[in-house]
Amino acid sequence: MKSYKNLKAESVSLDKVKDYWKGKNIPQLWYSDIDPGSISFYNNIRKQRFELYYPYLKDSAEFKYHEGEKILEVGVGMGTDLAEYARYGAKVYGIDLGADQIQLTKNMFDRLGFSYEELKVASAEKLPYESNYFDFIYSFGVIHHTPNINEAVNEIYRVLKPGGRAIIMIYARGWKHYLKRCFIHGLLKLKIFKYGFDWQKVYNEVSEVNGGSPLTQVLTKRQVKILFKNFYIESIEKKRLGEFFEYKPYNTSKIPNLFKNIFHLFGLENFLGENFIIKLQKIPSKTKGNIIDVIWKHY
Repeated sequence: MKSYKNLKAESVSLDKVKDYWKGKNIPQLWYSDIDPGSISFYNNIRKQRFELYYPYLKDSAEFKYHEGEKILEVGVGMGTDLAEYARYGAKVYGIDLGADQIQLTKNMFDRLGFSYEELKVASAEKLPYESNYFDFIYSFGVIHHTPNINEAVNEIYRVLKPGGRAIIMIYARGWKHYLKRCFIHGLLKLKIFKYGFDWQKVYNEVSEVNGGSPLTQVLTKRQVKILFKNFYIESIEKKRLGEFFEYKPYNTSKIPNLFKNIFHLFGLENFLGENFIIKLQKIPSKTKGNIIDVIWKHY
């Protein structure tokens, strides 16, 4: 099977990506108006993230099921998700391209009284760990921003133990994360002319809250399967219908919630959702011909 390729992505430098994701562009700082650093700030961030923006994460990320396991988060942001794994007894490690993110994560853990094994500045494309080191790897909304996404996936595979599992979120090419934004900004606002009919550049500009991301890739389900071809893919699900259904004040309104419940009832979220949640397993080479026993151990 061929490799996933995005030559335009690989032309973006890692330094440019690093420069963007700092300061006001750090994800999760968007969620709260409270001054960073207090317990109230962290509790507010946690509430916003898991009750408002990504309510499905409490189940999809499997926070409760990795007690005693050595886990790595690739791209910690400010550590909100990693703290959940620590809350339930995992031995946590985290890396991020930005020093600001690592410091925010350390501050969060110190304030909440959680312990961590290691938090360090590093790239997803070159993980600073020996092969077959982790029981579980988690990454939420990160690797689609790295120029060489194939290398990031190869690194996740390398440092994961045989039989270990990973949960990865990347953006899905769908109604919001491509069609809606490219239509509104590319055609209606005529930005397609600004970028010489380069849809990738149009999407980069409008993909994140503060705009101007140097790189944001959105993949089809077929591309996801190609990207993770070395893993056993347990499941690929689409989640999150977008802000009309989940952000304030819409989430408190009866009519949007009615639509949201109808979408869930008929399984339309898996068609229209903007995030892919991909659950993976690294199968030991000697069992690749018969993987049922390996998968069954997890359940």
